Amino acid sequence: MKFFTSLSDQARQEFIAERRRKSALWKVIHAFGSLPLAVGLLLTLAAACAGATWIESRFDSAVAQYYVYRSPWFLGWLILLCLNLFAVTLTRIPWKPRHLGFVITHYGIILLLTGAMIGRLGGFEGLVHLRIGDPPEERVTLNQTAVFLEDPFRREIYRVSFPAELWRPRESRPRKLSVPGTDLRLVVDDFSSDLILAEEVAPSSDPSAGAGATLVLQSRMVGQKTLLALLENEPSHQTQDFFGLAKIHWLSEPPSPSSGRLLHEAQVVFARAPEQPVIHSVEGIPSRYRFFLVPDEESRQMLLVAISPSGQKNAWEVTAHLDKTIDLPGGAKAELRGYWPNFAMREGKPTSLSESPDNPAVLVQLRWAEGTASSSGLFLWRRPDDGRIGYRAFDRRGRISAEGSATPGEIFSLGWADWEASLLRYEPHASIQSAIRKREASVPFTMAIGSGIRGWVEDPKNQVKSPPLWILSGLSQTFTVEGIPVHVAYGLESRSLPFQISLEKFAVPREEGSDAPVDFQATVRFRDPKTGSERVEVAHMNVPATFPGGFWRSALGRNYKFSQASWNPRDLHETTLQVLYDPGWPCKWIGSILICGGILLMFLHRGAKQNRIPTATVLPPEEVSSGRSAGAAPVP
Repeated sequence: MKFFTSLSDQARQEFIAERRRKSALWKVIHAFGSLPLAVGLLLTLAAACAGATWIESRFDSAVAQYYVYRSPWFLGWLILLCLNLFAVTLTRIPWKPRHLGFVITHYGIILLLTGAMIGRLGGFEGLVHLRIGDPPEERVTLNQTAVFLEDPFRREIYRVSFPAELWRPRESRPRKLSVPGTDLRLVVDDFSSDLILAEEVAPSSDPSAGAGATLVLQSRMVGQKTLLALLENEPSHQTQDFFGLAKIHWLSEPPSPSSGRLLHEAQVVFARAPEQPVIHSVEGIPSRYRFFLVPDEESRQMLLVAISPSGQKNAWEVTAHLDKTIDLPGGAKAELRGYWPNFAMREGKPTSLSESPDNPAVLVQLRWAEGTASSSGLFLWRRPDDGRIGYRAFDRRGRISAEGSATPGEIFSLGWADWEASLLRYEPHASIQSAIRKREASVPFTMAIGSGIRGWVEDPKNQVKSPPLWILSGLSQTFTVEGIPVHVAYGLESRSLPFQISLEKFAVPREEGSDAPVDFQATVRFRDPKTGSERVEVAHMNVPATFPGGFWRSALGRNYKFSQASWNPRDLHETTLQVLYDPGWPCKWIGSILICGGILLMFLHRGAKQNRIPTATVLPPEEVSSGRSAGAAPVP
């Protein structure tokens, strides 16, 4: 079959039409290369790209990649488009010289799309985190999640791609995965990107264990709900801090109206530095009292001015109240244990250099019952007579803001703005357990820990299943069904590298006169464990480091490229590099060159055709004398 011909256009068209009528193969080729099919494919792809752009703006690029660009139907559509482009060039055979640019352009597009598909199927893009001094890395973390199932008998781990964030499992539509080596299956019915770790009170089998309660504090005005676990005989859970605003105590017996732990504090107050006292809180709880040492103009004596947490102010003469107890506003008591007119430190001890008040200082020692002076507080205890829970709350001024009794589940006010409390659970013999939960508006929390999936393992034949558990990303859970332990993990996929990479140095040059970075320079060492060869490269901001290196490897897409991805401004001993491996790269750049060359040939051919000047016909003398030319009518 001849690809090029010198036939006239009319003869060529007749030849193509005759070939199409007589051959079933050419009928199929013309069907694949039809203009309506090409228009339909292009319009569909344009609509798909427009939809993907909307999805990316509404959600993120990962969702658009999953549902459009990396979906099987989009890949099939691209393959069909390549077949259409190839069939179009075949329907023009035999070609005229002017068709060369058209054919080259179409084959360039086909090669470019083929390179994109090869890169998608055979390549990858990921991240590697490096730190100076750490062992070399051999794996790359991909932005794809998977479930890892262990065969309970062979101890082999199987990976199943599981994009839970993009295709969320639900209770109405759970996803089921077979457990390798068994008839069991993993059922996943929920996903959350915002899991929390909550401490809760659980019943204890130890009869000597103390009582415990789970308390919920909530404010509709602030829109916040907090969970606190209290345990009677455990100091770390007997008193809980409420955002530094109050202390919540679980007591073994009812307190007196002003009872609470006796707290102590010492302050060295300086007249010349009133805003910089030396404060030592013995129990670690500040009193929030402020003291000032000021001179009295009338008596020419130094006065100690005290301001309570509620803003009440009082003053006392220092020398007249040395070693005496002072009742401060708010319920606290103070003693002036030392006064130095000209304060100085000698041999680690305070002393006065003279009696002249050049640098006055005074030592104030405070003591107060918690809940009566410095801050709000809530006390809870078990009432032995009726089994209810007693409570007493103090406001910032140390006054009782609320008191009474409640049963588990009953809501009571604390007198702190609109804050309310309720006992979620009470156990006479309790222990503390940590539970992973999904954050919701109605669920209190203590600590956000990440994303994960919820599931269980079941035996469909015997209708037996394990309790449901949350599987936190990056960690594993063990489900036990009929005595068989099944280990399941969920997290990001990783891919091994055929070499090792380590960080030698990381530098961030700054713009002169400012802290703005002008470059990121990661010096990395590559090592091939098979040959033992090593190579040092520097990855700059816009210039990636490559390995194994070499022009032909880069041209053929057989190199791994490492580019700067992120960095930690507070620690220049670590960095994160993006890793790109694209075996479809040669098809992409060759296709791009063919497209440019084909378009250039089409323009050159069209320009030559438009600039062609028609030439005059030179007639023989006998035809001129007879007034005739070939095919011309006689001159009258």
